[in-house]
Amino acid sequence: MKTLALVAAGFGRPEPAEIAKKEAAGEHPRVLLFEQTLNADLLDRRYLQHAPAWRRAIYRFVPITLAQVLEAFFVKGKYDAVISWAENLGMPFALLLRLTGGRTPHVAIYSWISRGKKPAFLRFVHPNIDRLLLMSSVQHRFAVETLKIPERRTPLLCWPVDTNFWHPMDGTADMICSVGREMRDFGTMIEALRGLNIPCHIAAWAAPWKKDPWVADLEKQGPLPDGLTIGKKLYSELRELYARSLFMVMPLLPTDTDNGSTSILEAMAMGKPVICSRTPGQVDTVRDGETGLYVPPGDARALREAILALWNDPERAKSMGRTARAYVERHHRLEDWLAAVKRNTEEAIAERKR
Repeated sequence: MKTLALVAAGFGRPEPAEIAKKEAAGEHPRVLLFEQTLNADLLDRRYLQHAPAWRRAIYRFVPITLAQVLEAFFVKGKYDAVISWAENLGMPFALLLRLTGGRTPHVAIYSWISRGKKPAFLRFVHPNIDRLLLMSSVQHRFAVETLKIPERRTPLLCWPVDTNFWHPMDGTADMICSVGREMRDFGTMIEALRGLNIPCHIAAWAAPWKKDPWVADLEKQGPLPDGLTIGKKLYSELRELYARSLFMVMPLLPTDTDNGSTSILEAMAMGKPVICSRTPGQVDTVRDGETGLYVPPGDARALREAILALWNDPERAKSMGRTARAYVERHHRLEDWLAAVKRNTEEAIAERKR
């Protein structure tokens, strides 16, 4: 089986040889395992550089996502299946297949299909998505019950995490942390931390192409609480941050998808419990009272009480962290997720052949 993976363009992404070297040294999560397991070529900006000259000339005048979709359509015959790993890539590709009668096996890995105009789009193009892989039970229910996509074609998987890279480490836990940027409610978290003098680092960065809500929240907050710092972390630095943290806090704005799951699972794999906003969509990962604590979104007082409860009872936090690590090993291993993606891709190819 040979597959083509439509992925984010990858500006600034290190060269594969550099990533492989860091993976071998234990300094980077095993992202190359996807390509190896699925025998996949990544259609990113590097792939586009090898397109014929006449297509490269066209691609200079269109958005890079459109260039990727067009290139996937042109080269699809070289592959047994196309795997799209983003709605803004996979849905236009499915549309091209639908309009041209294309029968290329297409596996889509999506996260937030209920947002905006996506439902209307999916209703039209889903016949050209042989497998729609979702990791949120809320989004999966939406696909089956609202969009009427046959459940056989939209299996529910668990979010993956590299339990080899993210693993418990020795050391003193003398702080807490929060990680990520999408749909984060750092304004509520900062309000909850004021006056507590608990050392905390928020590993977040402001995207240059858009202004995330949390950036505006910080501008309104004024001076940060004592002991709170904010800044981006490399993978190895982020692992050290988790290791030094007694627990992780995941403050979220209300949505019907599971924002924050990647960071939550990284912390849990490190043996850390998570205090998380219980939004309509974030209901699958944390086990309340066992692997972490849920609090109402936007409730600074409830978040403050949860932070104090675990900070003042480190043995409870450590016990919950051990339970979290065991839970991740049972349900969220990267290898198991890749095996499921491979199995579904093989099924899609076999069905198209029949």
